[in-house]
Amino acid sequence: MRTQVIRRTIIGVALVAISSCRGACNRGEADGALTVQGRLAPFPAAARMVAGIDVAQLRSSPAAAKIQTLAVESQTDQNTLAEFSRRTGFDPIKQISNLTVAFPEDARASGDFGLVLRADHLDEARLVAYVRDQMQKNGDDLVSNKHGRFTLWSSRKDPTVVGFFVDDRTFALGAGGWGARMADLADKTNPGDSAATNLELVRLVERVAGAHAIWGAAIVPAETRRSLGAQPGLGDAAAVNTLSATIDFGKGLDAKLIADVATAEGARGLATKVTESLRDAKRNPQVLMLGLGPYLGGVSARAADRTFEVRAALGPEAVDDLVGRLAAMVALARAGTAPGFAPPKP
Repeated sequence: MRTQVIRRTIIGVALVAISSCRGACNRGEADGALTVQGRLAPFPAAARMVAGIDVAQLRSSPAAAKIQTLAVESQTDQNTLAEFSRRTGFDPIKQISNLTVAFPEDARASGDFGLVLRADHLDEARLVAYVRDQMQKNGDDLVSNKHGRFTLWSSRKDPTVVGFFVDDRTFALGAGGWGARMADLADKTNPGDSAATNLELVRLVERVAGAHAIWGAAIVPAETRRSLGAQPGLGDAAAVNTLSATIDFGKGLDAKLIADVATAEGARGLATKVTESLRDAKRNPQVLMLGLGPYLGGVSARAADRTFEVRAALGPEAVDDLVGRLAAMVALARAGTAPGFAPPKP
């Protein structure tokens, strides 16, 4: 249950963040929080995967207005957002400026993860009052605990998910054991080691963050590599040490996945397998019937030394079709008929 709630929260915030770039997102990279060190510093050193949305990069994108319809689709959504904005003074559609999320290697087992949301302005008192009111209506309550110079907020029913306001522009959320740890890192009197001390992760984030609208970087866990290596036909994938990905929107969409592989031979093997799979998929009647041909036509794979790269380029028409498909999935999710989403309570 908690996994589903966290997943929906991240997806919802991401959709709002993407759409918000057409509003008042005017914070630039001069903000120290948006340097590589600044992006990683809020998270514990155990972080192995980091992803972010830089909405300033999306501000002029035609896709922003289209994706906004996914975040606020129905009249009920619009009314809920209007009431939230009126009571809190915070309009997420216009005021979210940056979102970063991080996970450790054992996130699935431990439930640990962290999220940092930055905005033009956050009124802690009004936001807390709103959330407390909503929780109380559902038989829960918002509980506060002092931790150094911060106040940690959590649900009475689930104290393992903790949020706190770093300042009037930054809100941090930590699950599992990460909430208090992130508060320690934000408190300069007791910082400890953060993800910014992991030089390999820093290098990966330097590759993708800042210059791209949506980005991600991950150090592949050794256990995952061992598991892949034990499966027939996946020996080359087991040699992938790190992954990084980017998505940019212009008139269309340009996405790139880069894998650092143990050997040049392994990188070439992966490129060959992906190329062959794409060729076969383009001839697959089911793929053609679903109308996925335009997507596959813009996908290519190549290898350079020990680096394996997959690129997907979509034109404006393909992006429109993709947004339409996403809108249908969101509608199904809201109706409780999409896989992985429970039906709404009556």
